[in-house]
Amino acid sequence: MPEEYLDIVDENGDLTGEKELRSVCHEKGLWHRIVVAVLFRKNKDSLEILVHLRSKFKEGKPNTWDPKFGGHVKSGHTLEEGLEDELWDEIGLKIDRNLLIQGYSGKHYGVNNCEIGYVDYYPFNDDTESLKFNDGEVQEVKWMKEQDILKDIEYSPEKWNHRLESMREIFNDMKSKI
Repeated sequence: MPEEYLDIVDENGDLTGEKELRSVCHEKGLWHRIVVAVLFRKNKDSLEILVHLRSKFKEGKPNTWDPKFGGHVKSGHTLEEGLEDELWDEIGLKIDRNLLIQGYSGKHYGVNNCEIGYVDYYPFNDDTESLKFNDGEVQEVKWMKEQDILKDIEYSPEKWNHRLESMREIFNDMKSKI
């Protein structure tokens, strides 16, 4: 599979008009965009999140659970197109843009990985058996209650791709908007 180009952005997330290969962005620490979605459903009084087990071949944190689906926004794509691409590639889900609930955005400063991340929330009530793991990044999916995710991250952080504080922030933001 050929390597993808990413649009370069400034520290505010504004496009600079430049693009570069993903590997070069990560090598040189160039700012670029990522999009993620948290898929949720309301079940009686609880909020359930669709989590997935990351592939054992993922670059970072393989074989860990993740409550977010998504990835890099390819050059020339809008944030919405990027999220559509990622959800289709990862789990074979065609989304209705009208149902997307915009979350927050934030900066991630890695050693050589500078990303502006955009979080959206998406209601998903279909059967999980309808999902297809097209690109090999996802091994399996399952529903978990919000409080069970937080408890599991607190007591077994090595099993998860995210820190407890960042998941609390996401869940609080999500609950304020859905």
